[in-house]
Amino acid sequence: MSDPPPSSATPPSTGLTPAAYGASRATVWTGASVLITDAADRILLERVTYRTTRLLPGGAVDDKEAPTRAAAREVLEELGIHLPISRTLAVDWVPSTTPGYDPAHFPGEIIYVFDGGTWDSEQIAAIRPRQGEIEGVDFVDPADLPALMAPGNARRALAAFHARTTDGAVVLQDGYPITPPSPAS
Repeated sequence: MSDPPPSSATPPSTGLTPAAYGASRATVWTGASVLITDAADRILLERVTYRTTRLLPGGAVDDKEAPTRAAAREVLEELGIHLPISRTLAVDWVPSTTPGYDPAHFPGEIIYVFDGGTWDSEQIAAIRPRQGEIEGVDFVDPADLPALMAPGNARRALAAFHARTTDGAVVLQDGYPITPPSPAS
């Protein structure tokens, strides 16, 4: 059995006060997205009003919100679907130095990708894209992701898609695997 994490009142033996220890911790953004496929193994992508590239459903994890809860909330807000979230497919570290981001305004981000399952025609017909944000959704062949998504987003989605067929999640850095997935059983 492992020790519980230290509380904010008792930092690990660093010689720092609780306030100084808290201030020394990394500040990064946290995001959650969901990989959803159809029976033909095509991946659901959203066409959004605020980007020229497409995205998996998802978004920011709010303060004090678990990533699984954020993923379920985002699917409900963006697609109008209640979806239980339980399986992690990928965890991606996107450094502040990633090309296309301004490190003065982007502290880096940890993005979780969860398995949203394979949807049948009834589930797909129930999708109600959020007006004003989601222009529409399409199920696309995985091979088309690099042409439709930003490079890191495409790598992350493809890694998560591949991880779905393995026994464990993949750990990524800017969409590139840093640990190999477990072999399929």
